[in-house]
Amino acid sequence: MCIASDEVKKEGPMTATFMENSTKGMVHCPICTHTVPADINIKMKRPRVAPGQRCPRCQSSLDVAVVVQIPEAA
Repeated sequence: MCIASDEVKKEGPMTATFMENSTKGMVHCPICTHTVPADINIKMKRPRVAPGQRCPRCQSSLDVAVVVQIPEAA
């Protein structure tokens, strides 16, 4: 499920177009060690936590959190 998608263009002799998707998912907070919901950016099949988010439990930064689950249709 894709909430938004943006096109990112790379400048140079060979122009490549990459799609970036944003969705909700579950991440592991490194401070409180709980699994919490967060926004996730998927760029070239690599899920990353969207920058600037805070854990809803302990208010620590989720920039280095590990993505645990991305909801998908079966």
